[in-house]
Amino acid sequence: MEENRKLFLYPFVHSNGFVERIKGAFSELGYDIQPFKTLFRPANLFSRDENWLVLNWYEDQPFRKGMSGPKRWAFLFAFFLTVCSIPLFSSKVIWVRHNYKPHNVAEKSSLYNVILRLLSMVADRIVTLEMTDKIESSVVKHPLYFNDRDLFQFFEGIGDTQKSHDFLYFGSIKPYKRLDKLLEVWPVAQKLEVMGFCSDKGYAAKLHGIIEQRGLQVDWNNAFVKEETLEAAISNTRFVIMAHDDNAMISSGTFYMAMSLGANVLCFDSAFARMKAREFPFVKILQPDNLESQLANLDYVDSSVVINQAVAHYGEQAIRESWRVVLST
Repeated sequence: MEENRKLFLYPFVHSNGFVERIKGAFSELGYDIQPFKTLFRPANLFSRDENWLVLNWYEDQPFRKGMSGPKRWAFLFAFFLTVCSIPLFSSKVIWVRHNYKPHNVAEKSSLYNVILRLLSMVADRIVTLEMTDKIESSVVKHPLYFNDRDLFQFFEGIGDTQKSHDFLYFGSIKPYKRLDKLLEVWPVAQKLEVMGFCSDKGYAAKLHGIIEQRGLQVDWNNAFVKEETLEAAISNTRFVIMAHDDNAMISSGTFYMAMSLGANVLCFDSAFARMKAREFPFVKILQPDNLESQLANLDYVDSSVVINQAVAHYGEQAIRESWRVVLST
């Protein structure tokens, strides 16, 4: 590989650990990583065949909240102009599809379909973080939320000690994650901790209504959770629960964060859940009509086993090698 080959990345900074992990992989592969906006410097017109571009979540940008009226139209004009200009500056465009669609977009959106077609034309290749029959793509591995060294140091601090919590549901609370469906069948006598903020007031009221009506032992403070507080809670939990809609996502950050911190994962049935249950003994599929019996008879896999398998499948070397293939073909 040529030294100092340039790789432009969007986004260059992000609130979760995904971007930092892949930046580490690109750096180890010998790339000079630069922010996406610097791609459009005039000098890059003359090196387009050597310029790599990796786009994450870029198709979601026109659907960001808080834009309306003239501001939204100006943003859309700039967005389409930018996308159409990309081939002038890079002939090696990798578009990473994280979701089938933004979660705040209607099921059928003409604008979104136009954006997908345009990015498909611009992209040299499409990449997903899991195999899916809905998108023709190459597959790279989703990184864990910590590097290998920090992960093992973290585990040394907690070990396979007795966990204080049996069941935890966490993350940004949105309808497609089906917390309402979970609460409708959750055993009355079983404790459940919920950590995450629901910005949809109507949906939050619905959730509180189910909890109160059924008299559930659910501990939920509808508020943002500090990262260190969430990490401590996950590492002190035996089972994290995912109730996502089938085909709602290509991959799940909830899954990788839970696995990174040694928790077993329980899922409602979905294509993603079935795939992970085949791969890992610590992933199990729940049947809503038989939930109480299933929860009482779960086999728990120790945190040390979970973390060792996580690193083997999604550690730094695995991430680096999955990207090496994509960047060399």
